[in-house]
Parts: sequence; structure tokens; C-alpha cells
Amino acid sequence: MSIEMLKKELSALDVSEQRQMTAYLVALQDAGDAAYSQKLSSKIDKSASEFATLEELDKRLKLPEIGSRE
Repeated sequence: MSIEMLKKELSALDVSEQRQMTAYLVALQDAGDAAYSQKLSSKIDKSASEFATLEELDKRLKLPEIGSRE
């Protein structure tokens, strides 16, 4: 499959699916960077209560609610 075909398919996804794909691609990119992985590992050794939910992050970043196209 070509890059152009992938772009076309990705543009047809809804906002939630596009965010999932973005997160996946960023994770792939970061997995190849050992220094970044080490730094990230040191930051995530915290309890789950110290992390924000995706919904909280969307509000902080003033992103539209999932499912709405503003």
C-alpha cells in the first residue's frame, strides 16, 4: 500500500480513530529512540492516580470532544 493510499484511508477515519492512529505512530517513533525510552521510563514510575485521563488532557488542550467536529 502506498503512502498516498494510507493518507486517503486515514482521512476517512473519525476523530477518535485518527487520535488513536496518531498515538500509535508516535509510539512507534519513540520505541526506536533508546534515550527517550529511558527518560520516559523514569517519568512513568508513578502511581496511576498521578496521571490525567485522556478526557482531562483533551480539556486542558481545548480539543473538541470525541465525536464532534468543531
